[in-house]
Amino acid sequence: MVVEHSIVSKLRIARDRGIEYLLTQQREDGAIGAPETEGIGPYYKALWALAAGGRSEEGNRLATWIARNVQTEEGDFAGALRGNDHNYSYPYANAWIICGAQKLGRYDITRRGMEFLRLLQHAEDGGFRMQRDNEEAPQDLLCTSQAGNACLITGHLADAKNAARFLRTVWHAQPFPERELFFLYKPGQGLRTEFPEERQRIHSIRIDRKRQMYFNIGIAAAFLSRLTMATGDREWAGLAGQYLDIGFNVLDEMYETAQVGKVGWGAALTYAVTGERKYLNLAERVGDALIAQQTEAGAWDNTGGFSTQAVRTEVTCEFIVLLDEMIGGLAAV
Repeated sequence: MVVEHSIVSKLRIARDRGIEYLLTQQREDGAIGAPETEGIGPYYKALWALAAGGRSEEGNRLATWIARNVQTEEGDFAGALRGNDHNYSYPYANAWIICGAQKLGRYDITRRGMEFLRLLQHAEDGGFRMQRDNEEAPQDLLCTSQAGNACLITGHLADAKNAARFLRTVWHAQPFPERELFFLYKPGQGLRTEFPEERQRIHSIRIDRKRQMYFNIGIAAAFLSRLTMATGDREWAGLAGQYLDIGFNVLDEMYETAQVGKVGWGAALTYAVTGERKYLNLAERVGDALIAQQTEAGAWDNTGGFSTQAVRTEVTCEFIVLLDEMIGGLAAV
């Protein structure tokens, strides 16, 4: 099936408008935003976004700034210019930088970055812990999936497969995935399914609740679909679809949130590896939602509208990447 050019064309226009906006946020020294006060938020997704827009010059200027000012000798991205925003999703930000640097050909950054990132992967279950210095910290779909993407894109296939094995473990532990999907896992304890009701949103996706963290299912499906391409193992394509399927049962409110973005990413890539039309339909609906959420200036905000410039820049960078990935997935079939 050939996807109609209209949706791909609309996604491309939205992506390119986002890139033009992003360029207005870059400083002469290469940095994006004001990391001295805003931390890692404005720039950690920007390398991949600039690569997605074919902006090699601007991307490499940012990469050099990161290499000189943020990356440590151990390969971590740390210090005052990182800040504390991702202390409880530590591998996630590192993996974004690594993926973007790899796409820009900055192997000097990715080589050292992967040396550090791989230290956060659990030797037995394959998940990536959410905190840097706490070896007993929980693992989740978000951090492990994006770290898995970093492993995959840098050629660490064995580590990527181990990350996928973790996602399989989490899936098989789900008690009723058609109505609630749990995404936190603790080594030695298993899937976390019991928690105070007021903390539900940070533990699971429920189909009868608003403002859920829908991105967990999308990023899991995106990683597993890419792994399918890399290995030819159809098991991962099936698992990608299973993770996405709760997205057909949740409230339509999902499409009014920024958290729907990664669902489109996962749906487009799952469609690319399965050819199943329901994932095409899901990707198209998410694509229309993302286009509707774009501001007149070409940027995007988090759910609820503008909060800070740093958040606007971060969300814009992410959506540039997601749209580009969706274009590729939809065009691949």
